[in-house]
Amino acid sequence: MKSLNVLVVDGSAVFREIVRNILETAGCTVTVEETGAAGLESAINQDFTLICTGYHLPDMAGVDFCSQVRGLSDYKHTSLLMLTAEDNTATLKQAMLAGATDIFNKNDVSQLETYVQRLVKREMRTLTGRVLFIEDSAVVQAVLVDVLTDMGLDVDAYTRAEDAWAAFQRGGYDIVITDIILEGTMSGVTLVRKIRRLDGDDGDVPIIAVSGFDNVSRRIELFHLGINDYVAKPIIQEELIERVYNQITAYHLKLELRSQQQSLYRMAMLDEATQLFNRYSLSEFSGRYFSDVDRNNSPLSLAILEVGDFELILEEEGTKKGAKVIAELCVWLKRIVREADMVARWEDEQFVFLLANCNKEAAMDLMQRVSSRLKRLKPADISIMASIGIATMSVGEKHNLGSLFGLAEEALRQAKEEDSDEVISYNSEPD
Repeated sequence: MKSLNVLVVDGSAVFREIVRNILETAGCTVTVEETGAAGLESAINQDFTLICTGYHLPDMAGVDFCSQVRGLSDYKHTSLLMLTAEDNTATLKQAMLAGATDIFNKNDVSQLETYVQRLVKREMRTLTGRVLFIEDSAVVQAVLVDVLTDMGLDVDAYTRAEDAWAAFQRGGYDIVITDIILEGTMSGVTLVRKIRRLDGDDGDVPIIAVSGFDNVSRRIELFHLGINDYVAKPIIQEELIERVYNQITAYHLKLELRSQQQSLYRMAMLDEATQLFNRYSLSEFSGRYFSDVDRNNSPLSLAILEVGDFELILEEEGTKKGAKVIAELCVWLKRIVREADMVARWEDEQFVFLLANCNKEAAMDLMQRVSSRLKRLKPADISIMASIGIATMSVGEKHNLGSLFGLAEEALRQAKEEDSDEVISYNSEPD
């Protein structure tokens, strides 16, 4: 692991030692100097990620040291901290104007310690992902590809938006960085618009727009189109690195959260063994079916299917074989229902169907076909039969899941009494 090089310039030997200890504990390599002149010479001869300077130095003011460091070409964007025992607004303003990144009070080094820990964490971070980069300047493209590659990213670079769009459609990118003005018939704006019209994760991929024309109205319009960030040319490499890191990290966290939500949904709403809806999901989603009866003027039927002699199968074939019977049966049940219908596992061998826009006759016809085909199915090479009870809610009737289920359960009881593969619809009129 690389070590961060830090320069500490302060006239106090005691405070130099305190800061050195903080930095070395965080894993930094530290160079200490007493005077501003010695500090400037070290900065010229070495490469530092962070420079800490006192407000009062033996040979110059700390603000003058900051100004001279900022005048060095290699330190225009380096973190530069001012350390002072003076705590007033004028000091803070003077330090900031001289080029200091931040100012810390010597009487409370805990804040400096926290800053250093976060800096080390930021500099040592690793990043993975694929970048789709579109830039029609070969020189700019080559430089930025090196920058992005050094971040640990895989980069696919194009000069034309048409080629980039074709690559994007093949999928797998974690960020898109595109110039707005490009050669060819497709602009960067058009590319952004096409991406944002896609559904799913591909349509949500972060996009950073780049332009040499830093026009306010253009930036606003790009944000309206859906870009996540904007960088003006000439591009400052350090700024681009931070923006890319933030966007990819946020996107990966978003995908992870979405995956966790889907897992929780499956755990809460689906039967673990069969991946059919469970009791909870049946209760959760059934309200829409019942409200559609009056809203769409369409009947609703509820059917309960119970596998016959399932306990006997378990006794004779074992629980493993019984589980395989149910699993194969469930795969089949998911295929036979219409897209508008719902099938859920209620108990071990009992399943519930909500049949939308299905009257009594249609429900009977459907479930009789299910019963007939079930005899030929032989899940796990075992012949099974099922008793089925049906109840129908017509337009104008008032039912909920509990009451309609109770009627279907009564019909199921009758079906089980008559035969092991009978289909009976509840009849409110006595025989």
